[in-house]
Amino acid sequence: MLQDVIVPINRKRLLVLILVIVSLLGLILSAPNYLLYSSPYKKADAIVVLLGPDFNARQKEAYDLISEGMADYLIIPAYNKTYRVFDKGAIKYLPADFPERKTMKKNVDAPPRFYEDTHWEIIGAKKVMSHYGLRSAIFVSSPYHMRRIKIMVIRVFDKNDGVFYFIPTHYEKAPAGFWELSSADWKKVAREYGKILWFLVYFPWTK
Repeated sequence: MLQDVIVPINRKRLLVLILVIVSLLGLILSAPNYLLYSSPYKKADAIVVLLGPDFNARQKEAYDLISEGMADYLIIPAYNKTYRVFDKGAIKYLPADFPERKTMKKNVDAPPRFYEDTHWEIIGAKKVMSHYGLRSAIFVSSPYHMRRIKIMVIRVFDKNDGVFYFIPTHYEKAPAGFWELSSADWKKVAREYGKILWFLVYFPWTK
């Protein structure tokens, strides 16, 4: 009689274990692809380029968008720089001539140490956009960063702050298939999930 009770229980536990393993495997397989977020885009008021290891690749993507006539301003929050875009891709640097932008310099008003750098950049972009009355933006960064950037943008900006698009640079390699990723790629993916989790943990306490 005891065996009749134990066997069904063990089978149930085995089934649960199999389901958990399959679910975890599915999450791992889809992890890179989930990060590779992009959106359709239209002409916006500004292009916001976020800093990262391969800034040149992001900058090239931004210049491509500028040459397509996709924005009237170029904002690089990490460098505290804003440019006005004119016809034929000509750009003019706009001095940091308002208090909100001057305080984005880390040696003047540093953010709390637990803030993600990208979070601080998006706050800076919001201040610049508010000053110039800009209502829409195209955010440009590395492919694996785009999901995190979208998560941050929709929380930093109010619902009625404007329209936002998200474009990964095409000049940086970012495999989506599980079998295509190198160990370095997996480190990037793992780091991104860690940053997303950390942001979601601390952000509610910043309001």
